Amino acid sequence: MATSDSVMSASRSSLSGPAAEPLTLLLVAGEASGDAHGAELIHALREERPDVRIIGVGGPKMAAAGQEQLFDLSVHAVVGLTQVARHYFKFRYFFGRVLALARKENPQATVLIDYPGFNLRLAARLRRDLPGSRTIFYISPQVWAWKAGRVKKMEKVLDLLLVILPFEKAWFSQAAPQLNVNFVGHPMLDRVKKIEAVEPSPDTVALLPGSRRLEVEAHLPVLWEAARIMTVRRPGLKFVVLSPNEKMQELARALTVNLPAPNFSVEFNSGYAVSHLSRCALAVVASGTASLECAVVGIPQIVIYRVDPLTWAVGKRLVKVNHLSMVNVMAGEEVVPELLQERMQPEAIAAQALELLGNRKKREAMKQRVADIVATLGGPGASKRAAHAILAEAALSQVR
Repeated sequence: MATSDSVMSASRSSLSGPAAEPLTLLLVAGEASGDAHGAELIHALREERPDVRIIGVGGPKMAAAGQEQLFDLSVHAVVGLTQVARHYFKFRYFFGRVLALARKENPQATVLIDYPGFNLRLAARLRRDLPGSRTIFYISPQVWAWKAGRVKKMEKVLDLLLVILPFEKAWFSQAAPQLNVNFVGHPMLDRVKKIEAVEPSPDTVALLPGSRRLEVEAHLPVLWEAARIMTVRRPGLKFVVLSPNEKMQELARALTVNLPAPNFSVEFNSGYAVSHLSRCALAVVASGTASLECAVVGIPQIVIYRVDPLTWAVGKRLVKVNHLSMVNVMAGEEVVPELLQERMQPEAIAAQALELLGNRKKREAMKQRVADIVATLGGPGASKRAAHAILAEAALSQVR
């Protein structure tokens, strides 16, 4: 197989200019984080190929970036084995619609963004139904942490895997040597830039309950009570509830109507904008993309998470890493506190948060350790590097 660098060089001449063949790419993202990464990718693709046609499913950010969207898949994201089982027939219907679109449009390449349960099954069907089209996975499933058996399937059904964590390429070279893997860096570094001039308020705390409905419903009441406890012990605290989009913000507001009245100042914002995070001394954040986003911004954090007991019990048997937070996974130790499952209690969160708020030296030490970890993610330009690799791979398509 030609190296990605040589193919990339060829693609710039073969996929650009007035003589370029029409290019259609199918993009599939199923969660808020994938929607954000997908939107950045679409912008990067259009910079390289202004005439590229982007179709598929994603969320509001991908639609705003110009995707011809069949439907918004991100609003249907679920977490946990019981929820997946409960919504099985709904997702089977969605799967059929996406597959029908792929068969109808026959794109030169399909880019599957994270969302492995859905997207790896789709990759297998595309390999069978559209053998001339290229299948690319952007943002690898965390098979190094659990479900390692997926790697053999990935080796069979993917033409290219684009990874965003620095250790992943070496891991895949051992586990799946026939799989074409590129490390492009983390796209969050393009989207989130630290504002050095902003001095965080020592009394302001960010609360990030999650990007999925079930996460918000499980986490926000606990965070709300933790905020009440914290304010009793440290009057004058301010809290900022941050949601990934307006829909989740509306849900957060609706949930708090039925919670005990706050004894603290609170505001609700959508989007993990740097302007919000950078003015906070601390974040209490649901494990996921938002946790890494806080790390990139440079805000000390406490990571929380809770799922249904069945999912947790199964996960404990399958997971091969000792931590849930990506910062801790990359460090190989607990750099930021994790309060998970039964440990995710209002009293425990309040105690950890007040300790950090009252200890500037400890917060600064955490920020420096986290900054060292973030530095391994690569420099800015991940979306542009991913776009180059995708266009290079699309140039190998035999669809047209």
